[in-house]
Amino acid sequence: MGASSPSNFRQRLTQDEKTAETRRRLLDAAIVCLIDRGYANTTTSEIAERAGLSRGAQLYHFPKKEELLTSAVEHLIELKYGELKEKVSRLTNENDRRAMAIDLLWETYNGRLATAWIELVVASRTDSYLRESVSAANDRVAEYINRSFEELFPRPEGAGAYYELIPHIVSLTLEGMALEGMTLNSELTTKILDALKTFKP
Repeated sequence: MGASSPSNFRQRLTQDEKTAETRRRLLDAAIVCLIDRGYANTTTSEIAERAGLSRGAQLYHFPKKEELLTSAVEHLIELKYGELKEKVSRLTNENDRRAMAIDLLWETYNGRLATAWIELVVASRTDSYLRESVSAANDRVAEYINRSFEELFPRPEGAGAYYELIPHIVSLTLEGMALEGMTLNSELTTKILDALKTFKP
């Protein structure tokens, strides 16, 4: 079997890039649908329409809704990773780094991507095909937050036995607050955020 010519390689690479771009558009559209319409009202036909693609193109890349949404979980987690990394890079060595970290995390947990994530988490309770993907993605985010916490806030001398649980407690608290959405009293939100910034570990 002869070797591929440079022109064939370029053509194949271009096709691979087109395939990746088409899949990205579908996955981006799926996330927007989850945010705007909710999981229950998200359909593959609407995803294709929002992506500016034909139904046939959508079916070619994702024959089943389950495949499209489990892939959307992975795409969403990559976007969340990027958002978290960008925010972590903004942290400085100033004395208010802890307060700044809380504010940046709250921006993440209270943002549009978090809305899509909440839709998928809730849906995964009853949809078994989503559960494994959501659980694995959640573990990856938790691992990243834990690793970042260890690097940014090394264990001080005399810290309590549960010091390592702090990032998880903060994350779960913020996620729960975001889940409450507009129904959470803004004054209570401010008090909780202030408490997280000032409590003694």
